[in-house]
Parts: sequence; C-alpha cells; structure tokens
Amino acid sequence: MKLLLKSLFLVTILSSSVIFSGCIGGDDEPQIPDDFYGDDIYPAIDVESFVLVDEIGNNYSSQNLDGQVVIVIFMFTRCPDVCPIVSANANWLYGQLNEAEQEKVSVISITVDPWNDNSTILAQYMDDMSLNWSHLTGEVEQLEPVWGNFDVGLKTVTNDDYYQNNSDNTTGSDETSGRHHPDYDYLVDHSTGTILVDKKGSQRVWWRDVDWVPDLVLEDVKKLLLE
Repeated sequence: MKLLLKSLFLVTILSSSVIFSGCIGGDDEPQIPDDFYGDDIYPAIDVESFVLVDEIGNNYSSQNLDGQVVIVIFMFTRCPDVCPIVSANANWLYGQLNEAEQEKVSVISITVDPWNDNSTILAQYMDDMSLNWSHLTGEVEQLEPVWGNFDVGLKTVTNDDYYQNNSDNTTGSDETSGRHHPDYDYLVDHSTGTILVDKKGSQRVWWRDVDWVPDLVLEDVKKLLLE
C-alpha cells in the first residue's frame, strides 16, 4: 500500500511538472505587437544609410532624417494610378500636423524608375502636385540597396502588361529586374507600401498603397511622435 501511494504521488508530481512546464513555455513565446492601424513591422528594421540625389541635383543623405518620424514613399512620376494618390494623401496628412509636429516629421519620396526620373523630372512632378518634400533618385546601383532595405520589389513591364497586372489591385512581382534602361515603352510594376520610420531610424509601420486611410495613417504618425 505504501509503495502504491508513493507511486501515485510521483505520478502526480510529474504530471504537474509537465503542465506547469507547458504554461511557462507558452508565456515565453514572443507576442507579435498590434500597436498601429497599419501593419506593424516586427521585428523593426533599421534604415540603412544611403546617399541619393534630390530634385535640385544635390546629394541627399539619410542622416538628414536623424531624430525624425519619417514617411517614406516609393513612387515614379509616370505612374498612372496609385502613386499620385499616395502623394496627395501624404500632402494632406502633413498639413494636418501642427507646426511643432511638422518640425519632427519628414516626408521623402524615392523613385522606382531611375531610368526616367532624373532631378528635373522630379522637380516638375513636385511642382505639378504642389509637393514640398524631397524627391530622390540616383543610379540603379545606388537605389538597389535602398529598395532592398525597404523590401521593395519591382520590374519594368509594357504598358499593356501593367494595366493587366493591376486590374485586380495587385502590385506585381517581388523581384527587381532590368539594370539597364528599358528599350521599349514601359511602366514600373512595384510591390511596396508606404513605410513609417520612428525617431530612432527603425521601420515600424507598413501601409499597402492601395489601402491607405489618411486619417488612420495620421494617427500612426502621431503615435510615433509620442514615443
């Protein structure tokens, strides 16, 4: 009888250990945050240093953005649909910030079409759209690491293919193709969104370009300002 009771006692202890061990293991599992209206980038990705060329033709360093909340837009000036809408939304958003907030928020646009978008063309686009933040370009070799850091996929396509690919609001391939200037009438099909970067230089929030809700993006920017 004593042996039987002792055995039952050991079984109870071992069973309890398994249960508690399982509970502790579950608590240790990382929880993916859901802090923003846009998609949380988790873990956060640091913005790698870059130097590109702005619409005036001057070098533009990522160091200009240190300590700022940054709205990073990927676009091209001949984009017939989403890019102008995102630019207009960002322009509206920035206008909703008070003066103190504007001093802590930067907007930059980076082209995905360096074959066409030189400084002169970017400056004209800014004038046509009444935009006043930096629009950046460069050689393909300069831009490729930036596209990669922000997980931008792109390819050049014919006009017909572009409209066919985007008829269902998809953004095309997740690959970069075409290091040389395309020798045909083309557009750029790019899979990307607008990225919000915090004051420490980390990518924190991703908004798919066709899903932009300006009021909610504004709330996400203001939340980053409070950190």
